[in-house]
Amino acid sequence: MISKNLFIVLILILSGCAQHRPVTNPLLDKKALFYANYAQSFNEHVTTSKGTGWVTLALGTKTDKFRIAWVAASPNKIRITMLMAGHPVKTVVASGKKITLISHTGEHSQYSVTTKDPSLDGYIKVPIKLSEMISILLGHLPVKPFDNAYFSPHDSSFTSISLEKNWKGTTQTLHFDDQGKIDRLNSTDFSGKQLYEVIITQYKTYYFGEVPEKIEITDKNNKKLLLHITNFQPNPPIKASVFRLTEPG
Repeated sequence: MISKNLFIVLILILSGCAQHRPVTNPLLDKKALFYANYAQSFNEHVTTSKGTGWVTLALGTKTDKFRIAWVAASPNKIRITMLMAGHPVKTVVASGKKITLISHTGEHSQYSVTTKDPSLDGYIKVPIKLSEMISILLGHLPVKPFDNAYFSPHDSSFTSISLEKNWKGTTQTLHFDDQGKIDRLNSTDFSGKQLYEVIITQYKTYYFGEVPEKIEITDKNNKKLLLHITNFQPNPPIKASVFRLTEPG
C-alpha cells in the first residue's frame, strides 16, 4: 500500500505539473465550450480532399516558393508534391503508418520513417505536425484535443478562448475576428511558451461552406510558411494505393 506521506508527495508533484486555471464565469465557460467545439468540428464532413495551391517558405533570409498539389484523407494520410517551374521537387507520402520523403532532384535518396504523426519540420521545414497540416488541407481548423475551454481572463472583448488539457494546462488559444470567424490559433507548450501560430488571413466560400484559403504559420524561431489554396475539391473518391509507394531496388 502507498503510505500516507508518499501519497501526499505524489499529489504535490502532480499539482505542481499542472498549470492553475484562472477563476472564470461558469456561464461564459459554456459559451466558450460551444465555440471551441464548433471550431474543432469545422468542416468535419470533409474527410478527403484534392487540391492545388502555393507554398512560400521563409527561413531566415532565404525564401522559396513552390506550387503544391495534394490528396489527403482524414486523419493521417496524405500525398503532397512540391513543384518549382512546373517540375516536381519533393513528394511527401504518409500512409497512416509511415511517412516517405522523395526528392525528385537527387538531393537525397528516398527514405521512410515508421511514425503516425511526426513534426514536418524535419521534412519540408513546416513547424507543425502532420495531422495538423492534413487538417488544414481538408478545410478544417487545426484545433488540438482539449478537456476545458474558457474565455481568456485578460481579454475583455471575449474574442480569445483558451483550450486546456487536464494536468497539462493551456495548449492552444483560439482568436476570433469581429465577424465571429477564427483568424488565429496559438499553440503553446506545457509551460505556456508559444510553439507556433496559425493565422488565417482569408476564407473562401464554396457550395458547402467556407474553407481557410490563405494561412500563415510561424514558429518560435520565426520560420514562416505561407499557404494559398487556389483549388479545393471536397470528398473526392481516393484509392488507398495513392498513399503507398513501391520501395526502390
